[in-house]
Amino acid sequence: MPARLLDNKVAVVGAGAKNLGGLISRELASVGARVVVHYNSDSTKTNADETIAAIKAAGSDAFAIQGDLTQIAQVQRLFDEAVQRFGSIDIAVNTAGKVLKKPYLGTTEAEYDSMFAINSKAAYFFIQEA
Repeated sequence: MPARLLDNKVAVVGAGAKNLGGLISRELASVGARVVVHYNSDSTKTNADETIAAIKAAGSDAFAIQGDLTQIAQVQRLFDEAVQRFGSIDIAVNTAGKVLKKPYLGTTEAEYDSMFAINSKAAYFFIQEA
């Protein structure tokens, strides 16, 4: 069994339900952290539920919360819920990001704005709230 170096620590993981975020959520739990798993949409709720189940199986506590991190009020709600449930926050990791998989010259302004909001605005206000 790995050392539980993060016992009694609380981690908030933005986009923590799957891919890199899911891996980070599970790894933090494996060393004792309680984890708040953020997910963006209904399509990733199943991933969030699976990550929560894996965290609990590892002997840690966790809960999932849905939200659009490009909306400042939802970033604030994520952190407020974490504090309400676990009392404090010790670790904040944001893995939310968007990659546009199309030719550069074919990118529209709306696509750029969406990518910028997720990759820059969400990260900025996530860090500010942390």
